[in-house]
Amino acid sequence: MSETDSRPFPPGAGLRFFAIYVSLFAPYAIITPYFQQLLKHLNYNDVQIGAIQGALELMAVAAPILWGVLADRLSAPRGVLAFTVILSLPMFFLFRFVNGGAAGVAVALLFGLFYKPNIPLTDGMTFRYIRTQGGDYGKIRIGGTFGYISFIAVFDAICWLTGGVTVNKLILEFSVAVALQLASLLLVPKFIDSSDVSNGVAKKTDAERNDFLKLFLRPTFLVFMLAAFLGRFSMMSYYSFFSRYLDDVYGVKEVGWIWALGSLCEMPLVFCSKRIIDKIGLKSFFALGLLGCVLRLAGFSVESNIWVVLCLQPLHCLTFGAYHCATVTYVSRMFPAKFQGGAQGIYSAITVGLGGLVGSAVGGVVLDAFNYTVLYTAFSGVALLGLVICLLFVPKQ
Repeated sequence: MSETDSRPFPPGAGLRFFAIYVSLFAPYAIITPYFQQLLKHLNYNDVQIGAIQGALELMAVAAPILWGVLADRLSAPRGVLAFTVILSLPMFFLFRFVNGGAAGVAVALLFGLFYKPNIPLTDGMTFRYIRTQGGDYGKIRIGGTFGYISFIAVFDAICWLTGGVTVNKLILEFSVAVALQLASLLLVPKFIDSSDVSNGVAKKTDAERNDFLKLFLRPTFLVFMLAAFLGRFSMMSYYSFFSRYLDDVYGVKEVGWIWALGSLCEMPLVFCSKRIIDKIGLKSFFALGLLGCVLRLAGFSVESNIWVVLCLQPLHCLTFGAYHCATVTYVSRMFPAKFQGGAQGIYSAITVGLGGLVGSAVGGVVLDAFNYTVLYTAFSGVALLGLVICLLFVPKQ
């Protein structure tokens, strides 16, 4: 751990980044709960909706790498992030004006190109600052959870008070959310888009790009990425099928509050993540996240009653809180400040993007052929494999 990693944020910077993360999740508070409903209102059938969702996940693999590397090469992470935020809005509008599955998939690819990299770009920009100025990622990242839950509540209330969910209402709310996220970028310290943060080098030379490739291809980094991939892969059995699991197994149809319970439980641990990492080490914190995945999914495999599920939801503090804070911090420590955009983009593409895409697809096949018990038992085993790899082969950082 570098000396800078142990320093707190300079005065006022922590509040700025907290507000940035609050606003970052405003558009996600529309897309995550309502995107499928939007497509249904636009008369897409289930097959077309599945293809459009798949196209979005495909861009979660490609887009973070493209924009992350570009942000590093231009030494302009805020500028690149602002560009993707701005362009995501007209791409979202296009869903209102196209017809047919092929056109919908094409629009989804364009929308995903600008929408999907926003979180890794923000993380890359943040760690670019932290690596040079100091700061505590966990204390500002809870702003994302707070913003997500708060904006969902606000948008739900607006829809309820104004007669329900409509296409035009969702487009208007998404527009407001994007405007809020864009405005929050004015809070980013100006020097973040300068060569100063890259030790006086604005343009990356061929030698520097080779240095990045060498850092990425280190066996220690690759084995870490494998463990992180397996952790994300395993949790897709939760992210993709948990709502159906609650309905099919326990007859619970109003599932939002159960999801929110998990998100609320992550906040204290995320807030204290830096202190925990300083005390037990980054590798141990990562291992705790993977252990949480093993226990949580194994618990879901035992179909008993809804109270067991509710008792397992606090493990979200490990399966997301510990896992996410440990992995993005691990990536940040393995790359210098000038490479944070590309490093966080590649990490996101391989774990969130590819891990999410493959994990969801495999989970669907397993569930179709067997049942939820087999699904969650098998994916708990995948998480266990990731934990073993972490304990045996991932070095301390």
